[in-house]
Amino acid sequence: MSERQIEMFWRCSSCKHRNLGRHQTCQSCGNAKDGSEQYEMPENPEAAATVTDEALLRMATAGPNWRCAWCDSDQRAYDGKCKSCGASLPAGKALPPPAPPPPPGSTALGCLIMLIVGGVVSVCSVGVVRNVREAEEAASLRTVYELQSVSLRVEAVSWEHTVMVERYQSLAQEGFAEQRPAGAFDVRAMGKRHHHHEKVQDGYETVYFTEKVRDGYDTEKYTARESCGEDCTTTPRRCRQKCTSNNNGFATCKEECSGGDRRCSTRYCTVKKTRQVPRYVNVKRSRREPRYRQESRTAEWYSWKVWDWRLDRRVKAEGIATGELRWPTEGEVALGRKLGAGEKERKSTQARYSVFFAGDRGQTVTYEPRTESEFLRFPLGTTHTLRLEQGRPVAPAP
Repeated sequence: MSERQIEMFWRCSSCKHRNLGRHQTCQSCGNAKDGSEQYEMPENPEAAATVTDEALLRMATAGPNWRCAWCDSDQRAYDGKCKSCGASLPAGKALPPPAPPPPPGSTALGCLIMLIVGGVVSVCSVGVVRNVREAEEAASLRTVYELQSVSLRVEAVSWEHTVMVERYQSLAQEGFAEQRPAGAFDVRAMGKRHHHHEKVQDGYETVYFTEKVRDGYDTEKYTARESCGEDCTTTPRRCRQKCTSNNNGFATCKEECSGGDRRCSTRYCTVKKTRQVPRYVNVKRSRREPRYRQESRTAEWYSWKVWDWRLDRRVKAEGIATGELRWPTEGEVALGRKLGAGEKERKSTQARYSVFFAGDRGQTVTYEPRTESEFLRFPLGTTHTLRLEQGRPVAPAP
């Protein structure tokens, strides 16, 4: 039988008498079954007797009991009014669904309210523990972040402003013809010089070597694994009954089975075989190969002049305090002075700033601001928070 009905029990809260599920009142003290008295499954549901009586089957399959709102007693699904106090079931009213589980983020305050109202302690405990764990993990992440930041004092600063002056002038150069630029002038031949080495054939030489040559075949014996059938097994078939309460004093038991599958795997056997494999012998051979030597080759060497830009000078201004910042003056740079015919000059600038921090525990850190405005944020003696990565400053906190 794939599905059957069995009868459950309930225990009277007044006299502790154990009653069959078919009864709505205690068979010992006569009190009506109320909401606190839950139905209990038999000790061994699979061995419990199957309900065959028509009246009991009607009770079992009628649906869940409903609870009287006036006297809190259980009533059959097909009863239109309470047998204890006579109250009627309101039209269209269904049994209330089971209370949903608390949301994942239940707080300790919500659990406290549930406990006051009569909630479940274990559910609240799990929610509180989870919230505490999440708070600890967040605090740990904050601690790691704070460990990457350190408060340090500015002990010293330095700055360096450099003006680089390039001059467009006539430059003397030398080289081979292929190295001479297109704008070269006053070109003069300086005689021949070594240009490169060239590989030249210088006769032949005999080279000896050994070569493997096929010399017939040999018969080789070997073993191989080949399919020679199947090995099959059948898993044991196991069946059990799963009984679920109907919430009316009876339970529906259904048979659930597993196993009984036939599983096969390929069987392999060791087979002796033979095969022909090629046989080789070593034969000494020789061949003639060209021999080479290196010969020096020369080419004409030239001198010439060409107009081009070249770094002429660097003019630097530097200091050790943020209040001293300045760039080299026009007089120091002297751009465009003492130029020859056709010459001209241009300039570019470069800045470098350094801030030296020290801490109360003796640690020192050097930071290089990228701009002048950032450098001015670090007067001597001021304290700043630096974010460090592997001991090096990433950037000071704003």
